[in-house]
Amino acid sequence: MKKFLIGMVAIFAIIIIALVVAISMVDLNKYKPQIEKAVKDSAGYEMKIDGDISVSFSPVGISISKVSIKNPQIKSYQKFFDMDRLSVAVEIKPLLNRQVKVKYIVLNNLNLDIKKLKNGKFNFEVLNKKTKKVKKVKKEPEGKEAKLPKITIKKVRIKNANINFEDLKSKTEAKIQNIDVAVDNIGFNPAKKILQAISFDAKTKIQKILFDKYTINNIEIDANMRDAIVTMSNMKLYMYDSLASANAKLNLNKKIPFLNIELDIPKFKVANFSKGYLKKDLLDGVVKVHKKFTLSLGDIKTIKKTLKGTALIDGQGVSIKGFNLDKILEKYNSSKKMNPTELGLSLASGFAKKGSLSGVFAGGQGGTTLLKRLHVKVDISKGIVKLSDIAASTGKNRVALKGRLDIVRERFLDMKFGVLDSKNCASFSQTIQGSFSKPKVKMDASSIKSTVKTVSSLLSSFGVKVPKIPTAKKGKCKVFYNGVVKQPK
Repeated sequence: MKKFLIGMVAIFAIIIIALVVAISMVDLNKYKPQIEKAVKDSAGYEMKIDGDISVSFSPVGISISKVSIKNPQIKSYQKFFDMDRLSVAVEIKPLLNRQVKVKYIVLNNLNLDIKKLKNGKFNFEVLNKKTKKVKKVKKEPEGKEAKLPKITIKKVRIKNANINFEDLKSKTEAKIQNIDVAVDNIGFNPAKKILQAISFDAKTKIQKILFDKYTINNIEIDANMRDAIVTMSNMKLYMYDSLASANAKLNLNKKIPFLNIELDIPKFKVANFSKGYLKKDLLDGVVKVHKKFTLSLGDIKTIKKTLKGTALIDGQGVSIKGFNLDKILEKYNSSKKMNPTELGLSLASGFAKKGSLSGVFAGGQGGTTLLKRLHVKVDISKGIVKLSDIAASTGKNRVALKGRLDIVRERFLDMKFGVLDSKNCASFSQTIQGSFSKPKVKMDASSIKSTVKTVSSLLSSFGVKVPKIPTAKKGKCKVFYNGVVKQPK
């Protein structure tokens, strides 16, 4: 990504310098081959100017239309950059002092098509095939060195830009649509490295971001860049028609950009999430969402491995369609129609069916479950999700989940489901192991003992003598859950 940014800076610098050299000429179109060659020699990119190069005198400036860029080393892919028009305006007086003061740069209808190839390289990366040995040359006195003009830019406007990203190996895609950016207070410190040297303030509006199954709309961001760190504040956006606020920092000093983000959604509409992400009408209600994460930008695997932080969801009156939890537990307690194994399979085996939350609802018995309280807190580090406090209560019952998930290898790490009593112990519990796609449900000791009792009772009714099963002493049990969700009265 750094190489790409440096290449883009080089391209725009060449265009601006070309403006200074040729501003007085009537027809600049005949210089298109020289400009295209200069870009290829400096950045390695194959640039094509299909439109006109025109000059204006109020303000003094240049406009180039129909520009496209592609990587000549990648024959199988088309251009990764194109725009309808680039307009640049400069001040005249500073030119006399070998200074270029740019009033504005405007880019209209810019499109970036970024691909990460199966070999891990990006389609904009240009590799030097031959490296020539450079002989050491004595430095000339400072007064004799040829220096480029000092360039300062007042403002940049990007109108109606679109960015498409595709990872050909992981088969993931992301799209950022209809981007408008206003950049002001632009500075450049030549004493620093290229990214550390750049500073600016910016206001950005984005109509839509699509990533995996996620959709984010109407994003507004205030940002500034100092020392290769982009600070994004006062962010507003809509996730599944729910207003969210966020703050973030993007660190470009590292080889892989590093992102720190905090997000709050005070009223998250779970019905829209269910229909948009799960593609099913399964949930209803409103919850409060808070997320605080750090991660390295890259492909899905990189994001999962580096993801670290906390996610919190809390709500009341959330409905889950597809099964009635109280009725299922009522059947279990009556011990007439369902044994513990059946209950666990009903409630837990579908939890990760096909890696989707929808499986848990598919395993239900019909009807609707109304959750008086839903609380979810998870802590994530190095690809491991710890279920720190996950529980829900209905009008009659309380259930909880605990354990860990490996989101990199997509496996359950001894995740347990429990039906709780008033002492925070599990009257019934089961362990879920294996992969997300093929989970294995294992009965815990308490469930096995309950099953044995059921079988023993059945055998005794036929006159078969069965050894007495020892029972635990009253008042003693192993606490399963110790979180914020209380037992219903």
